[in-house]
Amino acid sequence: MKPESQSVGLGHWMQRVLRECTAASQDLAVDPVHDLRVALRRCRSMADGVMAIDPDPAWREMKRSGKQLFSSLGALRDLQVMEEWAGKLAPADDLARAKLLQFLFQREESAKSDAAQALAQFDRKQWKRWIAHLSPRAVRLKLGSVVYQHLALERWTEACALHRKAMRSPSPHALHSLRIGIKRLRYVVENFLPEHHARWKEG
Repeated sequence: MKPESQSVGLGHWMQRVLRECTAASQDLAVDPVHDLRVALRRCRSMADGVMAIDPDPAWREMKRSGKQLFSSLGALRDLQVMEEWAGKLAPADDLARAKLLQFLFQREESAKSDAAQALAQFDRKQWKRWIAHLSPRAVRLKLGSVVYQHLALERWTEACALHRKAMRSPSPHALHSLRIGIKRLRYVVENFLPEHHARWKEG
């Protein structure tokens, strides 16, 4: 059986979570916070896919732990994105821009405090144990296998149903659900069907 690809394997992304935790803990800057959330999202999406095949309860436990940290960083990430766009959409001498940025910076201090607490509480030793336990299980099934193709087909069917629902009634909730459904399909293809992803990405 071939080893996990360095760029898509579970072990790679779980190790990346630990590295990004260290980077984010220094000052909770924009890039480390974003990169940590990306790594956590990758781990959780892989867990979603493998859980459909492997009933080991550690998948759900790892996913739950990752979700807690991911969510705890969400408010800070949202503020950082809004600050970035506020800086881009108005000139530096715009009074409304200055007031909005001041408001966002004030809220950011509280969000950073909450995020720092979440990072301090994140159990890195347990995460390392999950790396040792789950990484070998993740490579039991070959990337691109029929099982993963079937899983991608399920995600595609779910996304199509959500798309039809959103087109009939384009409410914010329906559109948000559609966005999540498309992401779940994309993550399965990116993580488990690299050859398909390479072709579709080019197209």
